[in-house]
Amino acid sequence: MTKEEILEKTTWDYYIAMGTCPVYVPLFEKEIPFIFFQDSNLTPSITEKMFECVKDILALEKLELETIKEMLWEECYFAFSVTDYGCEPIAGETDLEANFREFGISNKEDAYSKSEIIEIQIAQEYDTYSGRYAEIKINSASDNLISIIVKNGKIIDFDDDGTNLGSFEEDEQYAKKAREKTLKT
Repeated sequence: MTKEEILEKTTWDYYIAMGTCPVYVPLFEKEIPFIFFQDSNLTPSITEKMFECVKDILALEKLELETIKEMLWEECYFAFSVTDYGCEPIAGETDLEANFREFGISNKEDAYSKSEIIEIQIAQEYDTYSGRYAEIKINSASDNLISIIVKNGKIIDFDDDGTNLGSFEEDEQYAKKAREKTLKT
């Protein structure tokens, strides 16, 4: 897919400087909306770096799906460990086990199948970073909106929606380390 083809397929909202383009993503074997955020709403366009991010997503290998599944499993474990979902444990069960039982999640396959890929976001403001960044937005099986972060064509970590991608410039495992620190306390 060329940059011109993307621009032709993109619907622009001039008031908020945002474009939406449905693109078939081989990794997920379906069409996913790409959301492009511009710095201004003067002329609908995407930068070369933004286009490279699209190509990065389209080039993700099938084995990366396993990485995403593992991240979604980790996200459930973290969410169920630090949040009270109100699930009542049955005899001999921990709160964590009750959450997994109530949500019907027992492995990474469940965590993936019960999650929903919403969109892929690429923002012009990311052009200021040395890396190329895209965010795969997912409603996780634990009912959280998260971002799977793709940097330079590689899935590096996940974090809550609205994460500061600048934190991943110096440390690609920034959010993972923060989760580990939280679980230790």
